[in-house]
Amino acid sequence: MLDVDIEDPALDGGVAHLYSGGADSSLAACRLAQVFPAVHLNTFDRFGFLVASRFPTVHFERMRQRFPQTRFIHRVIPASRFYDEVESYRYWGCLRRHGLLVLNTCGHCKVALHWRNLVFCLQNGIRYASDGAVMNAEEFAEQNPRILMTELEDLYAHFGIKLLHPSYEKGLSTEGTLHDLGITSQRRIKMTTKDLQVVCTQHVLFGMMMRVILTRLSFPEYEAAARAYLHGKLEHIKETTSEFLAKPGEDTLVARLLG
Repeated sequence: MLDVDIEDPALDGGVAHLYSGGADSSLAACRLAQVFPAVHLNTFDRFGFLVASRFPTVHFERMRQRFPQTRFIHRVIPASRFYDEVESYRYWGCLRRHGLLVLNTCGHCKVALHWRNLVFCLQNGIRYASDGAVMNAEEFAEQNPRILMTELEDLYAHFGIKLLHPSYEKGLSTEGTLHDLGITSQRRIKMTTKDLQVVCTQHVLFGMMMRVILTRLSFPEYEAAARAYLHGKLEHIKETTSEFLAKPGEDTLVARLLG
C-alpha cells in the first residue's frame, strides 16, 4: 500500500511520476493508479538520452486499459538545462573537495530530473510526486536511503509535496508483478527488446567512476561521500526554487532554465 491518507483532498490533484517507461516505473504507475484519479507520467529528455520521438507506448496503453478509472497523462519534458546546472554548480570547488564524484552522471541526472519534476508540481498545484526506485539498486543514489532517497523526500517536503516510492518493496519482482497485472506479455523483460524505456548513453561513465572509487573506498564510505557531495546540489536547488516561487515572473535561475 502507498503511504498516503486516502481522505486527503490533495489526491484529487493527481501525482507527478518520473516515468522512464521501464518495468520499475511502470509498476509504480500501476500502484499509483489504484489511489490517484490522475497519474502524470513525466518522461524527461536531455542530452545523452535516447528518447524516441515516438516513445514506446505499449505499457502506457495497457495501463490505461487495466485501470480505466484513472487518467494517465504522458508527456516528454526537456530537462537538459537542469542537468547542466546541477553538474556545473561549483564544479571546481567540488572537484577539489569531492574528487571523482564530480563524474557521478547518474547522481546528477536524478537530482536534475527530480528538480524538474518538483517545478512541474509547483507550477500545476500537485502535492504528490513519485519515482520507480526499487530495492537492491543501492549503487544509484536516488535508490539508496543512505544517499539520496531521504534527501529527495526532504526537498519535496520543503515545498509541501510528498515523494512516494511505490515499487520500493523487499522481495518485489517488478517484472513478475507487471505480468500478473496484464501489462506485459512475458515475465522477464529487463535487458530485452520488451523493456521499453529511456536509455542513457552516459551510463558507462558512471560505471567507470564506480569501478575506480570502490578500489579506494568501502561501499559505506562511498555512500557517505556521495551523500555529502549531492547534499550541496540539493541545497542549491532548494535556494533557487524558493527564489523562483518568491519572484514570479522575474528573471530567476529557474525561470531561465525553463526558458
